[in-house]
Amino acid sequence: MGDENKNIPDWKADFPISKTEAGYVARRDFLKVITLFSGIMAVASVFIPVFNFFHKRKQIKDYFVCNTSELAIGGQKTFYVDGDHRNPYMLIRLAENDWRVYEQKCTHLSCAVIYDHEHQMIECPCHHGFFDAKDGKVLQGPPPRPLPQLGVVIKDNKIFVEDYTYEKQINHKAHS
Repeated sequence: MGDENKNIPDWKADFPISKTEAGYVARRDFLKVITLFSGIMAVASVFIPVFNFFHKRKQIKDYFVCNTSELAIGGQKTFYVDGDHRNPYMLIRLAENDWRVYEQKCTHLSCAVIYDHEHQMIECPCHHGFFDAKDGKVLQGPPPRPLPQLGVVIKDNKIFVEDYTYEKQINHKAHS
């Protein structure tokens, strides 16, 4: 009997499980893993909105973008606020005194959007989503909501952006 154990490798003597037993997963063990994974996902789905609720977003106030002479009518300029390269913005010049700033990520899957001056639309080339260049509303395609927009302030032929709010949009249209 001693001679038989000499032919068995050390690792196999430490783990004496046959190959057929190692491949078998009991239904109960499988359900334990699935339940654990589901619990982790449930906790994460509650944690993320709670984190976003308490996370203070930095307010944008009078951030300089460029001079008015740097962008021709129908032009687009991409920029980042305070070096935050996760959120690109695009400044577009619709007409002589008509400027808009939108987040340059599609609200569907965050693809980069492009301004098309000829059709007065903003296009997402990934899934053919289209937004209105005047207000950022969805015209066609899979995007679920309008493009986030920042307010534009022009002082001494310099373009500044600030946080966009719905009230500013209503007041701006009332004064126009």
